[in-house]
Amino acid sequence: MEQIRRIALFSWPWVRRYRLRLLGALLAGAVFGVSNAGVLWLTRTILERLGGEEAQMVEQDAPAPSAPREAAPTGWMEAQVEKWIPRKGTMATIPQMLVVILGLPLLVSIRSGGEFLSAYWMSWVGERVVNDLRVVVLDKLSKLPLVYFDQAKMGDMITRINGDTLMLQNCITHGVKHSVTDPVTIVAVFTYLVFMDWQLMLSVAVLLPGCLVPLILFGRRARIASANRVRTNVLQSSLLVEMLSAIRVVKAYCLEQREVERFRSLSRQLFSHTMRGVRSQEIVGPIIETLSMVAVGTLILIVIRTEREVPELITFFVGLIMFYMPIKKLAKLHVLFEQTSIGVGRLEDILAEEPEVRDLHQGRPINGFREGLRFRGVSYAYREEPVLHDIDLDIPRGTRLGIAGESGSGKTTLIHLLLRFFEPDRGRILLDGIDMRELRVKDCRDLMALVGQDVVVFDQSVLENIRCGRLDASRAEILDAARQAHATGFIHELEQGFDTWLGERGVSLSGGQRQRIAIARAFVRNAPILVLDEATAALDARSEAEVQVAIDELASNRTVICIAHRLSTLRSMDRIVVLDRGRIREEGTYEELLARNGVFAAMARRQGIGEANRIDPGGTDS
Repeated sequence: MEQIRRIALFSWPWVRRYRLRLLGALLAGAVFGVSNAGVLWLTRTILERLGGEEAQMVEQDAPAPSAPREAAPTGWMEAQVEKWIPRKGTMATIPQMLVVILGLPLLVSIRSGGEFLSAYWMSWVGERVVNDLRVVVLDKLSKLPLVYFDQAKMGDMITRINGDTLMLQNCITHGVKHSVTDPVTIVAVFTYLVFMDWQLMLSVAVLLPGCLVPLILFGRRARIASANRVRTNVLQSSLLVEMLSAIRVVKAYCLEQREVERFRSLSRQLFSHTMRGVRSQEIVGPIIETLSMVAVGTLILIVIRTEREVPELITFFVGLIMFYMPIKKLAKLHVLFEQTSIGVGRLEDILAEEPEVRDLHQGRPINGFREGLRFRGVSYAYREEPVLHDIDLDIPRGTRLGIAGESGSGKTTLIHLLLRFFEPDRGRILLDGIDMRELRVKDCRDLMALVGQDVVVFDQSVLENIRCGRLDASRAEILDAARQAHATGFIHELEQGFDTWLGERGVSLSGGQRQRIAIARAFVRNAPILVLDEATAALDARSEAEVQVAIDELASNRTVICIAHRLSTLRSMDRIVVLDRGRIREEGTYEELLARNGVFAAMARRQGIGEANRIDPGGTDS
């Protein structure tokens, strides 16, 4: 019951918006369950009227076949039966013939119709709920901090969106339906059989508690198997994503067989866990069927000893089958709830995650970018490892600021704090004198355009890829942005120009072409703050020169913050700060830092800039 309660509480916020369909499905399921008892009653009544002992007595006592003597009805129900259902040996009226011919088909059609509507409406609700839930989970993931994505496996996130929600959908579609139809059927059939012969029913119902033992035992096993299956599926999905995204490295180092073997090993584990779950789910049915046959044997023995009538015996046999069949389904349903609880727990975990960066209420309004940016005592630690220490930095509007430093010095972290991918642990970042935490995240990011080293090209057309910079940009604005980014030349050479579909990750484009699409995005965004994060680091000399021209045009009349490992690209910056182990060690112009012969100059010498080595006239190193 705890698992059912947990699943119900989790599902209700999404199910309740479709409560009318849900109510219709539940009512149709109840009609199905009750109609089972109706079928039993009509079957028994017809059998008794057409072949019972009382009918034989009526035939013997009747003075003539054409005018049989009928027993006087003893109540309203008996009177209705006498009116609508004929006895054997009597002349049936037209209404009675219609009842005999159409009664059972009508009841069965009501029963089948209830089952169909219950299944259809419940499937409809399940599909809508899982679609809504997938969007909610993806929306939640998109708002989580970058730290979460650094720690989480890609396969795990995909499994939460697809696999875990699919488990819940299956539970809603089949579990909720059978949670209504089967209990109602059990109660209706049990009530009728007790009303028909309570001693006979109770004598075979004593075996019912025996059905609870396999439910509890195999339900727990199914939950454990399901948890292991989900865990293995996550590993397998992550391996698949990893292998396919790194296929060039895999081929270059001849790792195909190793990766396939890893995948095969996980597939074997997945098969093993899946079959344990199937075994736990399916073995319950045969156990309950065996118990039901014991009940049937007991019933036969009792009937023989008590010499009950044949119509009653037939009805009881059919009723017993209709009683134990839903118990068998409920047994499997219990296992289904146990398995679904694993997926629901994982969904609860992801939805409980809180984004690190959140808007405070409506946020303070901001009108453009007028003054500048300031870092005041900014510190940040990643996984409790300090990355930035007490950063104080002023970036007046219109400044071109370069940021240099060795790998791990905190350059990218500084940019991520500015873009509010996460918040400082201590200190403040001020935009026009306002703490950025008091502003809406969207308002802050609308003022910035990012051109990074790893350019993302979406599986869309060239036009839509550029439009990612500003979703309301017109076609004319996009064409102008491409022209400013010096991208129109290669775009017009594509098969359909701006309408060419670039495919996943834009693999049909060169690095320089992808970078110019990213620059076009920044142009169409027309943001006053431009962030360049190693924008040309992955390009060859010729592509870098072409892209640098576009970047120089983009940087015109904007506040620029440029991270560069290749220090020569910082020559045009107004000011350069040098980070070392999360602290600002040096600050000045390009020439001043070289002349200072400090950290920056040492980095420059390692890149062949300036006099890396002095050789004395005698030919010896000094």
